[in-house]
Amino acid sequence: MRIVDTNNRSQLALCLQAAPQFLLSDQEARAIILQQVDAIRTHWDDVCDEGALTPVDRAYLWGRQLLNPFAFYGAPEEIRASGQL
Repeated sequence: MRIVDTNNRSQLALCLQAAPQFLLSDQEARAIILQQVDAIRTHWDDVCDEGALTPVDRAYLWGRQLLNPFAFYGAPEEIRASGQL
């Protein structure tokens, strides 16, 4: 999806850049991102258990599909730090 102009990178910095288009302040957008990262970390094991994911599947998804370092590239330090595996 093109979020800003022709930019379609899956990065949180781009989400912050687009926040005003969704009537969000920078502070509100940052809070949403941090809450989402926290929810992923907090509920990861329970969700994997509920989905009956094997240890191999969990390891494959963690850091690749979920909390991929590329998503945090260019984001403010506070957000980059929250995504460190």
